[in-house]
Amino acid sequence: MIKLKYALCTLLFLVVNSLMLAQIKANVSHESYDLESVDITIGDIIITIDDQGSIAGFNSISNGEIDYYDDQYFDRDKLGKIKKIGNLTVDYFDRFDTDKDGKVKNIGNISIDYWDRFDREKSGKVKKIGEVSVDYWEKDIMDNSKFGKLKSIGNISIDYGMKDIMDKSKYKKLIKFGPVNLDYWNDTIMNKNKFGRIKSIEGNSPEVGVVVR
Repeated sequence: MIKLKYALCTLLFLVVNSLMLAQIKANVSHESYDLESVDITIGDIIITIDDQGSIAGFNSISNGEIDYYDDQYFDRDKLGKIKKIGNLTVDYFDRFDTDKDGKVKNIGNISIDYWDRFDREKSGKVKKIGEVSVDYWEKDIMDNSKFGKLKSIGNISIDYGMKDIMDKSKYKKLIKFGPVNLDYWNDTIMNKNKFGRIKSIEGNSPEVGVVVR
């Protein structure tokens, strides 16, 4: 009986912790093969950030009513913005938060923070979603094509094709998203009509994936 209780407690612990882990999906353009946005699922909330580090949207997997801030006196800084999704309250930074004014502050118990003016090149971009840190590529003397793009989300590293005299098929395209690797057709003779198009995606899993759309 003790062993059974221990097993059940362990199972419950694993289930609860698995729900707290973020599931992350990268959305790639079917035309440019560049990263367009990333969906981060934490619990039953999906938060989408675009390729430049802004909150592009959020929604709940669960059903529920959506309400909005509508008091023109008490909600002046939030007027018209989403207030609740089901049982989750959404809040925003106000005018006193100079670097974050109007940006999403928290969705339920998921807090969101941003890089401030002292971070210059990253200023205003999402810095953290819950416990998931977000970082961006800085300027590069040799090739500045990655500048400002997403570099990492949590322990997921993100990379793009750079200038290559021998192979231009990957330039500015997503080539790595954590454990997921993307390859492109680079034959300019036998398969020249496919040149630059996506050839393979390897490493997708339920936790981390890449979708071309």
